Amino acid sequence: MRLPIGAGTFYPADHGELISGLEMFFGAETTHFPEARGLIVPHAGYLFSGPVAAKTYKAVSRSDKKNFVILGTDHYGKGIIATSTEDWSTPLGNAKVNLEMIKRITKEQAIMEAPGEMKSEHSIEVQIPFLQYLFSDFTFVPLQVPRLPLDEIKDLAKIIADKNTIYIASSDFTHFGSNYGFVPKESIYGPDEYVKTLDSKIIDLIVQGDTKKFVDFIEDNDMTVCGYVPIALLMEVMKILGAKTVEKIAYDTSFSVSHDVSAIVGYGGLLFR
Repeated sequence: MRLPIGAGTFYPADHGELISGLEMFFGAETTHFPEARGLIVPHAGYLFSGPVAAKTYKAVSRSDKKNFVILGTDHYGKGIIATSTEDWSTPLGNAKVNLEMIKRITKEQAIMEAPGEMKSEHSIEVQIPFLQYLFSDFTFVPLQVPRLPLDEIKDLAKIIADKNTIYIASSDFTHFGSNYGFVPKESIYGPDEYVKTLDSKIIDLIVQGDTKKFVDFIEDNDMTVCGYVPIALLMEVMKILGAKTVEKIAYDTSFSVSHDVSAIVGYGGLLFR
């Protein structure tokens, strides 16, 4: 069993408090897209990014697909494409992994069954309570993805693509401020607006669907989008599965809550269908 590391920091450790927070984020309004194939959602503390994540997850709230592949970021530089056959625990209970799919994809040498490599990474874990809140019965495949060249991203997409699965890329967008070592001179006239403008350009590249242009923009300009590789992988999987459109569902920054210009992070929720 993979035990939670984000409970009490990224989201409440108390079952009742977590449910109350999710109820507040989701609200009564439901926007459902039965043809949804993929999502990009943030993975910050729920206080900051929970509303954006919940609004995006609403798009799959009544989906008949009950298997999810969560593409997590490799924040700590483990350097391998890792998955795990362990079920994952949160304050809402245990979430079951899809052993059959994991067995299939780990036949390829590119993907390692390495639960130990995932113990300290939060980007997959923080997505699970949203799924537990929406679905009483689902399975998922955790996939922690390091920095990869585009040709390997495309090869990996072919391995994991499955028409009966919804794919979730876990990523925050621009990390701005002295805390992140990213303070371009152009931002002096309005840091929060600068982040929003920059993220708008990045989101436009995702919507255009050209994975190479997206990756080149991130890497050539040293952009601070922590999960750009999971996003690129999602884009390639969506091409294989025939997704026709990408749309922005929600966007905000941490500044809305913290009003701290030393650390502003952008949170985008996107839907592929």
